[in-house]
Amino acid sequence: MELYTHALESIISDIENSSAQVIEKRSVNETFELWRDPVLFDKLSGNLGAVFVRALLNKLNVNEHHVFRWRLDNKYRQYQIFNHYLPGSVAQTFGLSELLAEKDGHQKIRELCENGFFVKSTLGHRTGQSDNFDRTAELEDIINLHQEKGNQKNESQEKEEQPEQWILQKRLDLNEEFRVHTFGSDLIDGLTFIMAGHDTTKNSAAEMFVQKILATLPATILQGTLIGWDIGITNANEYYIIEANFTGFHPEFYAGFQTSGYFGDPDYGPAMCAWLNNYFRNKYQISIGTVEQDFKSGSPFFEEFLYYRSIFNDQYIKILQNKRKGIRAFAVIYLGFGANPFLTKLIAYFLEEDFAREYFLITSEETIQGVADEFARNKLILIIDENKLFLPQEYSSIRQLNYQERKNICCDRLLNKIEEKYYFVL
Repeated sequence: MELYTHALESIISDIENSSAQVIEKRSVNETFELWRDPVLFDKLSGNLGAVFVRALLNKLNVNEHHVFRWRLDNKYRQYQIFNHYLPGSVAQTFGLSELLAEKDGHQKIRELCENGFFVKSTLGHRTGQSDNFDRTAELEDIINLHQEKGNQKNESQEKEEQPEQWILQKRLDLNEEFRVHTFGSDLIDGLTFIMAGHDTTKNSAAEMFVQKILATLPATILQGTLIGWDIGITNANEYYIIEANFTGFHPEFYAGFQTSGYFGDPDYGPAMCAWLNNYFRNKYQISIGTVEQDFKSGSPFFEEFLYYRSIFNDQYIKILQNKRKGIRAFAVIYLGFGANPFLTKLIAYFLEEDFAREYFLITSEETIQGVADEFARNKLILIIDENKLFLPQEYSSIRQLNYQERKNICCDRLLNKIEEKYYFVL
């Protein structure tokens, strides 16, 4: 136990006596082209989303090794650090080696497992999505393997060189789990998703909890660090850090540059990258403006990103900021004939992040059935056939208009009918 206490004190001292990264804002707005730069693919442990994130961070001169000097990819190390700065923010956790070093350690481990604790690896990849985070069934094999390693190497030396490989953690009775993304001390608007559960309206509360965490952590850890926080909410409405997914060069498990897997998600990744791009444009005046043609043609990912990039602006950031204050907007979205197919995916994205209070989807007779099938039984969506907004003689002339003209007239007519004061049109 003394060894573990000393190790933690040493790490905290190093964190608090080290220099924070300095991320400088450009003096003027600067955009750059994303291309197949070999630097971005060197020792990459990720997909196109990771390439995108790495390109932005490289432009900001972020040191992708910085936080990993303290092995913050390791879940036990995370528990130690987060619990130090914000006690109780992580479920109670014990290191396997720490327990085995105690008198009657085997018995203590079994008693913990019988009383609500489970065995978990400190290094992993997408364990929540694959539902293989609970390794209690392998406990005896894990203990035997640990003892074999202990016989091969001086145990105290091993502990000092390497954080725990296995932990026992208190099982939480979770209702929801959210992924929240931050950079430095900033919460990034538009990048919060429900990972488990159904109540998306709690995402603002999860964001507020993350802001509380950010307020307690030193700049040494936060500055220049992009983090995907997994936040669990229990039946008793208690909030916990499940884990933090640090962007940067992970030194051991899937060694290489990693970031939050959501940035490469085929459904939400392009929109997430557009939000991230928007954040860096506003905060640091640096953003990706174009994608090299050969790179773009190799995947629809970047074509979709560029479409969302053309849409997202400061109005949408303000909507998300107001939502955290309890002020919620209505969405009026035109999905008539000629609408970009990515727009339907964007609506699904908005639903996942609880973007708007309700959605009025205006469609044409050519598209109404497809829209109805896409969003069937969603209580937040009201589908409106555009011809119902007009008299028959009016609609015959409106059908002759181009897409943009029809969109403008239909949205104006609907807004006059519903008389909502806080809305956005897409």
